[in-house]
Amino acid sequence: MEPMLCPVLIDRRTELRNLTSALDAAGQGRGRAVFVTGDSGVGKSRLVREATAVAAERGFFVLVGRATESSVPVPFRPITEALMGAARAGVVPDAPGIADYRAALGTLVPEWSRPDDGDAEVSPVIFGEALLRMLSLPAWPGGLLVLEDLHWADPETVAIVEYLSDNASATGVTCLITMRGAQPSPALDLLRSLTARRAASTVELARLSPRAVGKMAAACLDVPEVPEEVSRLLARCDGLPFAVEEILAAAVSSGELVHKPEGWQVNADVVTGVPQSIIGSVRNRIAGLGEHARSVIVSAAVLGRQFDWALLPRVAEVTESTTLDALHQAHEVQLIEPVVADAGAFRFRHSLTRSAIVSDLLPPELAARSARAAEAVEAAHPGLPGPWCVLAAELRASAGQPIDAARLLLTAGRRALQQAAITSGTAALQDARRLLAEAPEHPAGLDVDVDEALVDTLALSGKYEQVGLLMTDLLARLGPSDYRREALMRVRAASTRPEDNLESAAEHLAVASAIAERLQEPELASRVDVATARYALVTGEFDRAETLARRSLAAAERAGLTGWAAEVAVEALGMIGRIERIHNLGGARAAFERAHKIADKRGLGVWRIAVLHRLATIDMLDEGQTSGLLDVRDLAHEAGLFSIATTIDLQLANLLSLSTDTDHALEMARECEREARLIGSHRIEALALCLQGLAFGIRGDATAVEAAAAGAEAVLPGDPEVLLTTVGQVRVVSALFRDEVGQAMDCATRAGEYVAQVLSAPRRARGYYSPMQIPVVARGRSWAVRALLAAASGDGGEAEIEQAEYVGASVSWNRGCLAYAGAVLAGRAGDRERATSLAADAAVAFAPFAPWWNHLARRLVAQSAIRGGWGEPVPWLREAAAAFELSGHAQLASACRGILRQAGVPVPRSGRGTAKVPAQLRQLGITSREMDVYLLVARGYSNGQIAEQLFISPKTVETHVASLVAKTGQAGRRELVAHAARNVGKSVNSGLPSALGQGPPDALMRRLRHRCWLEVTSK
Repeated sequence: MEPMLCPVLIDRRTELRNLTSALDAAGQGRGRAVFVTGDSGVGKSRLVREATAVAAERGFFVLVGRATESSVPVPFRPITEALMGAARAGVVPDAPGIADYRAALGTLVPEWSRPDDGDAEVSPVIFGEALLRMLSLPAWPGGLLVLEDLHWADPETVAIVEYLSDNASATGVTCLITMRGAQPSPALDLLRSLTARRAASTVELARLSPRAVGKMAAACLDVPEVPEEVSRLLARCDGLPFAVEEILAAAVSSGELVHKPEGWQVNADVVTGVPQSIIGSVRNRIAGLGEHARSVIVSAAVLGRQFDWALLPRVAEVTESTTLDALHQAHEVQLIEPVVADAGAFRFRHSLTRSAIVSDLLPPELAARSARAAEAVEAAHPGLPGPWCVLAAELRASAGQPIDAARLLLTAGRRALQQAAITSGTAALQDARRLLAEAPEHPAGLDVDVDEALVDTLALSGKYEQVGLLMTDLLARLGPSDYRREALMRVRAASTRPEDNLESAAEHLAVASAIAERLQEPELASRVDVATARYALVTGEFDRAETLARRSLAAAERAGLTGWAAEVAVEALGMIGRIERIHNLGGARAAFERAHKIADKRGLGVWRIAVLHRLATIDMLDEGQTSGLLDVRDLAHEAGLFSIATTIDLQLANLLSLSTDTDHALEMARECEREARLIGSHRIEALALCLQGLAFGIRGDATAVEAAAAGAEAVLPGDPEVLLTTVGQVRVVSALFRDEVGQAMDCATRAGEYVAQVLSAPRRARGYYSPMQIPVVARGRSWAVRALLAAASGDGGEAEIEQAEYVGASVSWNRGCLAYAGAVLAGRAGDRERATSLAADAAVAFAPFAPWWNHLARRLVAQSAIRGGWGEPVPWLREAAAAFELSGHAQLASACRGILRQAGVPVPRSGRGTAKVPAQLRQLGITSREMDVYLLVARGYSNGQIAEQLFISPKTVETHVASLVAKTGQAGRRELVAHAARNVGKSVNSGLPSALGQGPPDALMRRLRHRCWLEVTSK
């Protein structure tokens, strides 16, 4: 096996700095002893080698020796090795100050002995002093003695180290000693004594973090970043650098890790065992335990990395006292350690240690011990609660009992589903399926039970394609008379993303309904009703959906809201709440809150998270709060409910698209698109692309807008809802931000064709997907924007407002557009008071979002307001022009100024200051434009950034900054920044033009960044 050595030191900068400081002190005549401690394989030798290289570069005299593991330690072995190195380098101890010790040193280095030396006095003190004098000779700027693995050293060497530690401070000698910090030994006793009297210092090495492990692996493989599948190979390294190198080397040697032109890839057909170097080390330690102790530790390894010691007497077939003695011995040789949080538990210090022990067992011994371990676990924990069920299943599988193991894994999978641990449940059920497939035969129906549960977990995790294939296979395997099970399976199939499989869902429901009618069973009938309600909701038959949902809820209430009835009630209330959400957020909240109480009381983990999502959505729609969504998103990821998590990502991306932070909006939308594609949710994928188009539209990038819109249309070709969004929302908004109002009107007119399809086409035939199916802050923005454009153009508006209200798009951001549209209509009708009131309502609705939305709407309605004499169109346009100039929307700024000129209003020249100058600064002679610069200086902007924001040259900014420095009496720009920060402080935002003074929802951005939402998952 070729070595795989890391060429650089990873994540040890602080520790190396401490060792280098010791060398610095030695160069100044202040030597000391430093003990480098840590677990085996943690990188002590690697760190010391780096320090040794530094000492050698400085010209230090360096001696290196190592203790070795031996049943009978060789006296002075590390000291002898160090001195032999000096002799090989041609050093002879005959200089003044050391010559008197040559006879003693000659007992360790034969070539230094002389015939006339006679009997030399030999003791640790003599050897220690000789070493200090040799390393302190004036020929070198300092001396370094490195002694490795002192935990294995003989008592004489330990005594020498004590002398060196006590006396190095008066010399130019540094002693670096490595040892295992927790392994009992004379060296450990010495270390405690030396540190107690401050005669030595300690540098303790911790294990590497997962991130550092990734960096180390990348350095070993000579790549910028390790692919995710390669990182999974290192899951057992426990942060030990030695294990990282050994695992990578073994994987390359076995062919599991292969280097191809496109990079490193994992061959899933090859499984690499524990590296032989690690197995050999574990064998050596176990060999010294004795027969009974070995049996106990091997039995512990069979139980897992962490184990309950009370199970060991039965598994190892020894007494309790023998077990305790064995554990004590294993602890002394660094094999195991107690678990602090659990008085009855121990764990192997490294997962590879446990794996190495198990890999050394012959199959018959492993099977026998596993069977006894399973019996012990089942006897000690009746019913196998919590993790004991999975452990018992693993032991039964290792014992060669796959049927028993599969039954236990089925139980574990169902429990995980109940507790919303979807990822764990899926893994358990897939293992059960594999065991049954490998078994020569199994009881009839067990495989169907496993696959039924697996369908549920796969559906909840968003793996819809797998669900469809497995469901088809399941239905084909059912017996001809198992009607009830067939009906339940068809209900599951119809409930899995019916919006994308309407025909299939309708077929499944028809068969299930016929079976339910024939069997006349309340549970089956209720489940069919609630699944049919979901289908009706998707197809837009809201009245039918509500009738069926309330009927299934009533049946669940009659059944006592326990067992199946609790599940049906929660789902029915979810349907009722979603219908209420279209027009009545309060009614929706009441339905969801009742569903949450039932789910919480009955321990329905999955349903509880789903209902929490719906409640958090109400908070978002009603109050603009996002904290609930972020909390549920975390819960969904932890539980493996990726369909819910992806929907929340779409909601958050939608909210960000309404803020000033288009960068984060794009990142979140792209991440949502990727996640939706992974789970096969085409609807969310298309909407995520639409959100990307919106962000590009705000930036004025028409080419990117078209690419995003075309991408969304390609995901669901010909879908009216998607076309309405890409044409009536994405392209319209893009045209408006370029101030191409005519093109926006044309797009809105084209969108009217899709509006007609959405509102009048046979819904069941083509599939209706209401905006409220994925409730976002500005769901169905196309409806509201169309109403605003229709009103502003003078071509209508009343019908468009009614349509927006009909489809449930009259909420949140949309309310702003609809209120401005209503203001135009009221002003046209001569009701100036109502028009002004509606305009004020619109501004309030837009307030939580980026200021440019309000300015954009006012730019569209200002001419109507001027003609009708309502609102405050002149201040609106002045503020909008200044804000658009600062946000980089030059065409919109110019349009606002043009409307003012047409109205006969004096317009400030473009680029003139817009900020209000406070009295105390006005007294200093600071102008409005200088105040613009001053406010941006307070925010920490560079001259270049200020120039971009104010549309002036950097040279002009320099002139303004110099003027501000002089007028405020500051020494320079740095002092001006501090002056501005002090004087403006928290009022910076209030003094800035609104396009700069407001940004994305702060709570959302803080929490998104804090939780590293791009890692989701980064990732």
